[in-house]
Amino acid sequence: MGFAKRKRRENRVRFDKNEIFQYHKKRNFYSGLIFLGSVFLAILLLTLTTFGILKLEIPGLSEIQKFAFSIGKEIKKPSLIGVFYTTLFGGLFFFYLPIEFLYIRATYSKLDGSDLVFLHILGLLISFTINYFLGRIAARACIKLISPKKFYRMKGFLNRYGVLAIFAFNALPLPAPILSAVLGVIHYKKKVFYPVFVAGQLTQCLVILFFVRHVFTGKFF
Repeated sequence: MGFAKRKRRENRVRFDKNEIFQYHKKRNFYSGLIFLGSVFLAILLLTLTTFGILKLEIPGLSEIQKFAFSIGKEIKKPSLIGVFYTTLFGGLFFFYLPIEFLYIRATYSKLDGSDLVFLHILGLLISFTINYFLGRIAARACIKLISPKKFYRMKGFLNRYGVLAIFAFNALPLPAPILSAVLGVIHYKKKVFYPVFVAGQLTQCLVILFFVRHVFTGKFF
């Protein structure tokens, strides 16, 4: 009787906590990778079809193409909505636009300075939030995308300098979009990240605006 019970216990499936944890890590990694891969594929297909390189019969594609062209035109002008589009899309860590250069160019225009700064930061607020939450839900995929070497270098910089690092990355022409994704990966406190991010970006915007407009035209806003 005792032998039979012992045999049944041995035949039961044993679950190791470490194995379960590893399973969830792998599942999160692959789900994140699939998500980011889908986003990249969608952007690639949209770009190819927009420029006529790839011919696809997709319902509503012409409207999407018109919208994409209108975004490009607004960014090139520049216009206030173009400034917003620049940081909305350029602030995504996986989509590059020369944000600082385009902002400097916009400051040379006759656009209202306060509106310019507000829309610039608003676009970044949305895109950095996307980066942050992508980092949280697809951490391993984001690390692969950023590159482990760059990720751990930034993480070390954060560990060493903390809030000052976040401010510096946003106040200076450094890869702040990537940093926002890194902060999501390490689950950095949002109540610290957002105020410091806004302060850094606001500092950068005002300094550029001051030098471009006040130094060259004698005006500020």
